[in-house]
Parts: sequence; structure tokens; C-alpha cells
Amino acid sequence: MFDLAAIEVHLNEIGSMMAKNQLDLLGHLSDLTLRVDSYRFELQQTLEARRSTTAQTIKEERTRFRHIPLHDLISEELIGEGSFANVYRGQWLSQHHQVAIKVIRVGQLSDKVTKDFIHEISTMHQMRFDNILTIFGACMEPNYHALVVEYMELGSLASLLQKSDVYPLSWSERWSIALQMVKGINYLHLSTPHPIIHCDIKSSNFVVDQNLKGLIIKVGDFGLAKIRQETVRQTNATGGPAVLTAGTLQWKAPELFKFSEKHTTASDVYALGIVFWELATRCIPYEHTDDAVIRVCVMAQQRLDIPVDVPPAFASLIQKSWSHEPTQRPSCKELILHVLDHQSPRLTAPELVSNDDKEQTT
Repeated sequence: MFDLAAIEVHLNEIGSMMAKNQLDLLGHLSDLTLRVDSYRFELQQTLEARRSTTAQTIKEERTRFRHIPLHDLISEELIGEGSFANVYRGQWLSQHHQVAIKVIRVGQLSDKVTKDFIHEISTMHQMRFDNILTIFGACMEPNYHALVVEYMELGSLASLLQKSDVYPLSWSERWSIALQMVKGINYLHLSTPHPIIHCDIKSSNFVVDQNLKGLIIKVGDFGLAKIRQETVRQTNATGGPAVLTAGTLQWKAPELFKFSEKHTTASDVYALGIVFWELATRCIPYEHTDDAVIRVCVMAQQRLDIPVDVPPAFASLIQKSWSHEPTQRPSCKELILHVLDHQSPRLTAPELVSNDDKEQTT
């Protein structure tokens, strides 16, 4: 029988020894202190799991999703900064697998927020679909909270759209991207027992990779409403820089500017309409426009200009999606049918030539 009390006295010493052994194996580590804390926390959890008073709670938490300790991860390069987290390309050491590590900017969490966070992560962890970013697991340690997700080499759709010289897109490819985006959101909306509303659809929350068949698009950053709220609360409490709440302004549906209105599947579709516009124009929506002006324009039903060289069917996709009245917007299922009905190879010859294609041939 182990003497748990005797072992607990030496947790710091044991944690330091384990972290130093890892340092000897891997070479330079810039976060040695965090790794010592990580080993100590894991050892402490193991001891707590042997106590009858806490064993059941720890067991239940561990079965909700895969817990990946910080010491099993190495962050190699900062690849993205969002409103509530920093994203790193890194390594999942025990799996010898390249991953993206989304480090959430929060400190210590209350028991209630921790339970909410566990619920949100477990919901995300269950999502398995071609156009949904895979969540391998999460790290939940004191003052360190991160999601470990699949790494998408081409980064965000927003970034790709700003690199027209590197990634020219035909209209056939744009229809394919639109279809994959909608299929991902449709999967969330049709989840049971309750629809999952994304609440923060924008081009930077779709990520891109490629295979022999072409570009692969997946939706990420869904299902994290509670932890976003906690990030905002902690940032405001410490006097940090302002953090945007769910539904970044340029993609925000008009009804959400009204008091107490909540996100719905229809407000998600509106945001998709703005991303479709980005896909068609490769421009940033409302760039250099004041927030107050954006609000006024959206509420007055003044939408972004759609260039005349955008194929009519694609322009129609945009316009239907960002209809002013939520009831006039199609469902994602209807959007899928619209895309399939107009997607290549049924496009006419002039529609198959995008602005990028024209630039290459001139």
C-alpha cells in the first residue's frame, strides 16, 4: 500500500526530476517551470484518484475527453492570435504527431467555469466530420488551458484569401470551398439533442489544408461560448486590452445589434454570407470602416458591393445568406442544395474564369 501523504510531500522534487529528465532527452526547453508544474499536477491528480472522496469526480472528468498534459506538448511556432487564444504549431510528444495547440488566455478557473469548460470540450471532442476540425484533446492545468487540434498546413481561409499570387482560385475551387464551409456548419446545426450554434463564423475560423483532390476546408473555434466569456471577464478585470465578444462585428447579423437578441442558426448563415463575399472578392469586409458606421449600414440594409464579374449564381448565394430578415435566410441544408445545383462542371465557360485566372492569362 502506498503512503500517499509521504509521496505528496515530495511532489515538487519528483516533478522537477521528471522535467529535468525530459530536458536531457529533448534539449533546450523554454518552459521548464511550466513543465515542472505539469508533472507535479499530474502526479497530484494520480494521488487524488486513489482517494475515495475525489476518485469518482476525477474519473468522470477524465472520461469526458482525452486529457493531454502540458509536458506532453512542445509549442514550436506561433501561427495565429485570436480574440481569446494564441495558436502554436507544435508536437504531441507521446504520439509523435504534429498538432496545433490553442492556448487560451485565462488564469485560474472557478469550479463552475471549469465544469462549463469540460462540458464544452467534451461536446467538441465528440464531433467527427470531414469538415469539422478534429479535437484530439485538451490540457487543463492550473493557469494553463489549451486545446490540442489537428494541424492544417495552409492556415486560415482569411490568410489564404489574401495571398492571391500564391493561391489563385478558379470559380470551381471557390464553389468547392463554399460547399465545404456550409457542410461543416450544417453538421453543427443538425447536432442532437440540440443544435450547436457557432456564434463566431468568419474567414479566420475556417482552416485549410490540401490533398491530391484539392483544398480541404474545416470549421474550427465552435462551442466555446463559456470560455470566451471567461476570457473577456478576466481580461477586463485585470485591465488588459479589450477582447471582442462572440460574433466579430463585420460578420454580425443585424438582429444581434438589438438588445438581448441571441445567436441562432440564422445569424450563423448571415455570417456565412459575409464569408462567401470574402471568397468571391478576396477582400476584407468593411476594411478601414469605423465600427459605428458598420452598425448603421448593416441596420439600414446596406450590404457590401458585389463586383459585377462575380457569377450570378454565386452572387445569389451571398445575397440570400445575408438577407436582412432572419426568416428570409436559407438553412444550411438549402445552401448545400444551392451550391450543388450550380457547382462545376455545370458552370458555363465564362463563369469558370475567376479574376485570378484572368490575371494569369493577360
